[in-house]
Amino acid sequence: MSLVRSLGARPACVAIALSLGLLCNAAAARPLAAAGDLLVTGAKPDRLFVIDAATRTVRAEHRVAGANGQIFTIVISPDQRIAYLLVDRMERILGIDLASGREVFRADLSASDERVKDFFALTVTPDGRELVVYELPTQLKPSEYIVEEPRFAVYRTDAGLAAKPVRSYPAPRRVHLMLMRPNGLSFYAVGFDLYEYDVKTGKLLGTRGIQKWALADHSQPDLLAFWPVTEPTGVFTSPVYSEIKKSDGNVPMTALMSLNLKSGALSYADFEPLSALIFSTVLSPDKKHAYGVYTTLTSIDVEGHRLEKRVPLDHTFYAVNVASDGREIYIGGANCDVGFYDASSLEKRAILKLPGCSDQTLSTLRVIHDR
Repeated sequence: MSLVRSLGARPACVAIALSLGLLCNAAAARPLAAAGDLLVTGAKPDRLFVIDAATRTVRAEHRVAGANGQIFTIVISPDQRIAYLLVDRMERILGIDLASGREVFRADLSASDERVKDFFALTVTPDGRELVVYELPTQLKPSEYIVEEPRFAVYRTDAGLAAKPVRSYPAPRRVHLMLMRPNGLSFYAVGFDLYEYDVKTGKLLGTRGIQKWALADHSQPDLLAFWPVTEPTGVFTSPVYSEIKKSDGNVPMTALMSLNLKSGALSYADFEPLSALIFSTVLSPDKKHAYGVYTTLTSIDVEGHRLEKRVPLDHTFYAVNVASDGREIYIGGANCDVGFYDASSLEKRAILKLPGCSDQTLSTLRVIHDR
């Protein structure tokens, strides 16, 4: 059953929709987004939203028991039925059925004698059977706290509401994002460098530079990569900041980092002297453009390594995604606004105000597509 059918058909603003708990926006703008695109986002204190991108309406609003104030990272199951949410001060993972809002998975990371945080990073295997979580444990002693070594913990997604790790293995410090490779044999952990690990054994397969990159005349770079968005291309992108060393003074530069999850290709390309901060980026379906957000919306020519266009935004937005047909850009992750922008002109098409929301606050903005 498709997600759209399981959520129910939505004629425009009829009474039966409200009885089913499906919200409708009578002032929805003219549909421009790809038919079938659904956006998934979270908001304080405990809301999970499914949004119809074409009609600019909230398709479903779920109350997430156990969120305890905030939804951070959102990872979607391969069949696009389950959203895995990092919640409760980063100490709990919940699996929520997107059609019904029912909780189908729960992993409480902490225990009475150990506090465990997951700093944004988790990923799911392509078969949907396992969830890999980055854990930062601390022993809670009567008179002291003992910081333990980080670990990757693997959970079975069919473990129900009292899931425990089936295996774990050592992890590096300062990881803040994880990305599964399409073959399901390994995953990437993004931190000060890019690490690749075997899913089954935890063996470190390789390390490549991020802060240890080998770009001539560039200073050590910095990046803020909390949003594990690779749809629709299977390529993760992020802005990277550094300085180019010149005889007459250093020049701050913004580069685009690209990681192809299938091939493993990793590249960096400067595209402008630093003039505006960008928090997150996404690659267009044709891989010719990248779009970035913070206080502005930016379009980058990927092949030409140049800034194409930049427009101011109403306020800061942290998260960005793109329509499956490439025609629209979706932005969110801050306040209670989800924005819809034309990908060619960067013109604002619509803003959807999320009901019952106090702030999205770093929540991942995901795009799923009903087939």
